[in-house]
Amino acid sequence: MIGALLPLVITNIAHMVLVKRNGFSGLAVPIHAGAFGPNKTWRGVVFVSVVNAVCFGLINIPGGVLLSHLNDTAYDAIFKDLSTWHGWEDILFKCFIGWVYGMAYVLFELPNSWLKRRMGIPAGASANRFKGLFTLLDKTDSALGVSLVFCVLRDFSWVDASVFFVTASGLHFLFSWILYLRKIKKAF
Repeated sequence: MIGALLPLVITNIAHMVLVKRNGFSGLAVPIHAGAFGPNKTWRGVVFVSVVNAVCFGLINIPGGVLLSHLNDTAYDAIFKDLSTWHGWEDILFKCFIGWVYGMAYVLFELPNSWLKRRMGIPAGASANRFKGLFTLLDKTDSALGVSLVFCVLRDFSWVDASVFFVTASGLHFLFSWILYLRKIKKAF
């Protein structure tokens, strides 16, 4: 589990710092301002997926499937014909899995943003109505996405999925709070 979550923590902290400093501003173009608001940008999609791919690959290469808990079936199904690459298939596989985790993280934030825009909640603002519900959704939407990926890559177990989801959500709460206190994020 740590092999999947640690890259996401690193990636998302780096993303928040990047946003704060307006790095890669050319990619700070809304995916669809009307649907998701101005804060959901292509910069986030590209940065989170690519940087998480690199982080996941770097963190998981030394421990292999033991650190990331990937099952051999998922590995074989995707890369079994690349045996002539002499080790590169493992690196590419790990980076690909990291990219998938990053994309799941980003994509599962979009429905919540869409719902908040439909309810008239401005981007980056807290809800006046159902504040607790939206805070919970803000911290668990992406955790749900990465938990589903985790289940697909492992032999599915409700216990594993639940532990992963609760851990991912807890980390999201914790690091959002830390980034808010450090004034890197504008709102918790």
